[in-house]
Amino acid sequence: MSGAEAVRFSMNARFTKALEERVLIGDGAMGTRIYEKGVAIGRSFDRLNLATPHLIKVVHREYVDAGAEVLETNTFTANRHRLAKWGLADRVREINEAGARLAREAAGKELFVLGSVGPLTGAVREEEPPAEEVKLEIFREQIEGLVAGGVDGLILETFTDLGELRIALRAARERCALPAVCLMAFVDRMRTPLGVHAAEALEALEEAGADVAGANCTVPRWMEKVIEELGGRTRMKLAAYANAGLPEYVEGRYLYRTTPEYFAQIGLRMVKAGANLVGGCCGTGPEHVAALASKLRGTRPMPRRIVLIGPAAEPKVEETIEAPAPVT
Repeated sequence: MSGAEAVRFSMNARFTKALEERVLIGDGAMGTRIYEKGVAIGRSFDRLNLATPHLIKVVHREYVDAGAEVLETNTFTANRHRLAKWGLADRVREINEAGARLAREAAGKELFVLGSVGPLTGAVREEEPPAEEVKLEIFREQIEGLVAGGVDGLILETFTDLGELRIALRAARERCALPAVCLMAFVDRMRTPLGVHAAEALEALEEAGADVAGANCTVPRWMEKVIEELGGRTRMKLAAYANAGLPEYVEGRYLYRTTPEYFAQIGLRMVKAGANLVGGCCGTGPEHVAALASKLRGTRPMPRRIVLIGPAAEPKVEETIEAPAPVT
């Protein structure tokens, strides 16, 4: 094992060990937080890693001060396909490295940084998506930049197309030995907008070797249902990043009305259903993370009652998976 490989293995072990020992608290939204700070919609938020790094540092620091233990990089759309819209296709590595470094500066050595990788295509196909091999190379390029910037792992998030998520995970496995958190957006009850059921996604991600599976970018009450569904089917570590409800357009601004207290209550229920990592997605801010931290800090992963079934099958095996023993 080379020196670089040994370092990456150590990072992998540190993050996964922490997930086994305690519930980790994620940060909140990046995009909506940037918007709240006066950056207009219709700009490349990824480019801010280079143009206004101090702003991104402020957002990361707000989440650290609120109690987040896991920070996501500001790189959700920092891939060649999405950056081309802004004339930035040739700055993929630069933007991702900068995003990783900014998060690392805020996290220090004790907290964790996950490199954010979003989908290339959305739920509505406005154009012909790239071919599979092209997608693979696009994801590889972004992931290389994040790894070079010093992330502890990757968070492949807000995917609606299971095939595309599997391509992103394959790219991650080819380019690094870091843990991969794989999240899909189950916005229509248990399904993504493209019809992928949570149970189907879980089975595919387990088979593909994801380290953590879960969901993001849906309202808290349905996020809870998704985690209950997944927690009853797997021993895998689970992650949940819910929105702060649905946005409302009020006097020229988009507002989310879910209170931090309610958000934290749902977060606690998701932990009881099996979540190992809980953070916030669209509309959540430092106040939501602080509320989560007040309820979850130091909490150990909960025992799970596993019912091993297929998507349409009757229960076959039922067992209880106990939480790990306390670390002494």
